Amino acid sequence: MLIYGVIITSLFFNAGWSIAQSPPQKKSHTDETLPLLEVTATRSKKGIINVPAALSKTSSREIRFGLPQLSLDESLASIPGVFFQNQFNSVQDLRVSIRGFGARSAFGIRGVKVLVDGISHTLPDGQAQVDSIDPGVIDSIEILRGPSSSLYGDASGGVISIITNQGNSLGSTFENKLGFGQFGLKKNWFNAGGISGPLNYRLYASYLSWEGYRDHSSTENSLVNGKFQLKTGSNSKWILIFNHFYSPWAEDPGALTSAQVESNRQGADPRSISFDVGEEVKQNNLALIYQKDLSAYEFSITAHLNRRLFKNKLPFTSGGRVEFERWAPGIEGRSIVEMEVFGKPGRLIAGADFALQSDDRKRFDNNNGTPGDKTLDRLETVYSLGPYLRAEWQWTPRLEVVGGFRYDRVNFKLDDAHLDDGDQSDDRTLSELSGTVGSVFHWNESINLYANATTAFETPTTTELANDPAGGSGFNNELESQYSVSYEVGFKGRTVSGLELDLALFIIRSKDELISYEIDSSPGRTFYKNTGQSRRVGLEAGLINHPANWIKTSFSYTFSDFKFTEFDDSGVDQSGHFIPGIPEHHLSLNLDMFSKSGWFARNEIQHVSSFFVDNGNTVENSSHTKSRLTIGREKKIKSFRGSAFFGFNNLFGEKYNANARINATGGRYFEPAPPLNAFGGVSLTYFVE
Repeated sequence: MLIYGVIITSLFFNAGWSIAQSPPQKKSHTDETLPLLEVTATRSKKGIINVPAALSKTSSREIRFGLPQLSLDESLASIPGVFFQNQFNSVQDLRVSIRGFGARSAFGIRGVKVLVDGISHTLPDGQAQVDSIDPGVIDSIEILRGPSSSLYGDASGGVISIITNQGNSLGSTFENKLGFGQFGLKKNWFNAGGISGPLNYRLYASYLSWEGYRDHSSTENSLVNGKFQLKTGSNSKWILIFNHFYSPWAEDPGALTSAQVESNRQGADPRSISFDVGEEVKQNNLALIYQKDLSAYEFSITAHLNRRLFKNKLPFTSGGRVEFERWAPGIEGRSIVEMEVFGKPGRLIAGADFALQSDDRKRFDNNNGTPGDKTLDRLETVYSLGPYLRAEWQWTPRLEVVGGFRYDRVNFKLDDAHLDDGDQSDDRTLSELSGTVGSVFHWNESINLYANATTAFETPTTTELANDPAGGSGFNNELESQYSVSYEVGFKGRTVSGLELDLALFIIRSKDELISYEIDSSPGRTFYKNTGQSRRVGLEAGLINHPANWIKTSFSYTFSDFKFTEFDDSGVDQSGHFIPGIPEHHLSLNLDMFSKSGWFARNEIQHVSSFFVDNGNTVENSSHTKSRLTIGREKKIKSFRGSAFFGFNNLFGEKYNANARINATGGRYFEPAPPLNAFGGVSLTYFVE
C-alpha cells in the first residue's frame, strides 16, 4: 500500500486531480455508473478496471476508419509497452514484442500468445504467424501486457486477443471496399453479414497485391473468412469459424548494411535476387465452438484444426530451400463457476488446452532459385498439454484478489528420414509450473490500483531447436526454456467525463533468455542460444481523453531499461549490455475525430529512440519520428452508406528502418521503410432491414 500511495500522490499532485476518498459504497464496484469496458483476455468476461494487470482494448471504429488495413499494428500504436517492426516484409511477417519479449524473432511472433475469437493461433511450440489475420475482419483487439503463462502457457510477454466481426441486429449488410496506395498497392475486400432467426453470420473475402517499396519485395495474397453462430437455446450456441489464406508469392528483399542503405534505400540484398528469396503459403483454419451459459455457470469447448503448406527459398545454397506440410489440431475446454467464499462473491475458472503440431519438413539445395538435392527429410511433432486453475475473489467492496496456476508439458519429437548423415532422430520434453497472484484496490469509482507477481516460461520453438549451428540435422540440445519472474504495480484512472489514465511499473528477471544470431556459413538463417540472466525495468503510461463526443486524443509513453545481467557470449562478457531490438523510449500521440456529419480525420505521431541491434551494443538502429494523417467522410443515403478517405504515411518523410535483424552476419541489419507515400480507399455498403 505504501507503493500505491506514492504512485497516486505523485500522479494527482502533478495532474491537479483530487483524491479525496469517497464514502463506502453499498453496491459492487462493477455496478458503478462509469461506462464499463469489458474484456475476455483473462479467460472470462470482466471489467477492465477489475483486472490486476496492464490491459488495453481497441474498438472497431479505431480499427476500421481511415486505415489501409494491411497489418495489425496500424490501430495499436497508442498502446504502451508494445513495439512493432517489419510491417513491409510479408515473408518475415509482422514482428511484435511486448515488454521486450518477442524481439528476438527472425520471423513471425514468439513469446506472445495470439488468440482469434478465443482460438489459439499460437502453435504448441510457441510460434505464431499472423499473415492469415486480415484487419478487415476484426471487431476489437485486447492486449494483455506482462507474463501470462498461468493463463496460456508458453507466453512470456503477454496476450493479443482478437475478436472478429459478426452480424448485427440492424439487418443484413453487404459491403465492398477498394483500397489503393503508392508502390502498386491494391486491396479489394467484400463483407456480408446479418442475423436470420437463430443464425448470426459473417462472410469476408479480400485480395491484396503490392509491388513494394524496395526491389524484390512484391507480394500477393487472397483470404476468405467465415463466422457462423447458431443459437440452440436461450443459453447455448454453436460457433463455426473457417479461414482460407493463399499467398502464391511474397518476395524478401533481405537486410542491408549501413553503407548499402545510404547508397540505395530501395535496393535489395544482391543474394536475395540471385537466390530468388521468398515464400509461398497456403493455409486453412477450421474451428467449432460450443458454449453454454447459465446464471452461475459457463462451459465451453473448442476444437480447431490448422493446415499449412509452406515453401520458401533462403539466400544460400546448402539446404536453402525449405518445404513443409503442417497439421495442427487442438482442443480446449473451460468452465466458469460463480460462487461465494466466506459470504463474499467469487469466481473459479478451470480448464485445459491440448494441441498437436506435425510438420513434415524437407530441405533442398537452393541453386540460384532452382531446387537441388535433398539435404533434410524429417517429421517434427510437438504436443502440449496445459491444465490451469484461476480464482477471483472480491474480499471487500473495494478489494479484489486473484490467484492462479498452470502446468505445461511440451514434448518435441524428431523422426529423421534422411539418413545420409546418420540417424538424427531425437526427443525432448520441457515442462513448467507457472503461477500468478494479484489484487485490485478500488480507491473510489475513478481510481483503481493494482499489483501482481507472476512467473512465466518460454520454450524454444521447433525451428529454433532444429537449427543446429554445429551443422547437424537433429535438435540443438543445448537450448533450454527461458524462465521469468515479474513484479508489477499499476494505476487505472477513469472519470465520468471520459478521461482515462493507465500507469504500470514493473521489473522482470529472466534466466536462460533466448537470443538470436547468424553465422557466416548460413547468412539469412537464424540460430539461437541461451544467455545467462537478464533484467527488465519498465514504465508504461497511457492517457486517453474525450474533450468532445466526436474527439478522442491519446498519448502513450514506454520506458524500457532491459539489460543482460549475466551473459557469457562464446567467451565474450556481454553483461551490462542492453538487450538488442528494444528502444529505450517509445512515444505515441494520436488524434481521432468523428463528426456527426460523417467527416473524420486521424493523425498519429510516433517517436522511437535508437536501439542496439547486436549483443555487443556496437551497432545502433537510429531514432526516428513518423506520422500518418487521414481525412475522409462517410455518408448514408436511404439503404446505402458510402465512404471515402485519403491519407499519407510517413508524413515527415523520415528516413528510418522498418525492421532491424538482430545479430545479423556481415553487418546486414537494416530494412529501410518507404518515404512519404499516399494511400486511400472507397467503400459502399447496402443495408437490408
